Amino acid sequence: MINKKSSLNNPVKGGLPLLFNAAKAAETLGISARSLWTLTQAGTIPHIRLGHRVLYSPQCLHKAVTKNTFIGGDKNGESL
Repeated sequence: MINKKSSLNNPVKGGLPLLFNAAKAAETLGISARSLWTLTQAGTIPHIRLGHRVLYSPQCLHKAVTKNTFIGGDKNGESL
């Protein structure tokens, strides 16, 4: 159960909220809410379900971006 004094939008350690709603997660990633939902359904973006709500951890969003970042070459990092 969530402490009534804390909120999903109140900062915790490190200054970030514990969880983002879909709108904030999409804004943070710089994509549309529809694109976020597509990535969520595909399993590319980790998420947390609390009842009917789908929420996103800022730390998991960062890890997903890092995991899916490719530098040069093909998607496996091999030179073309």
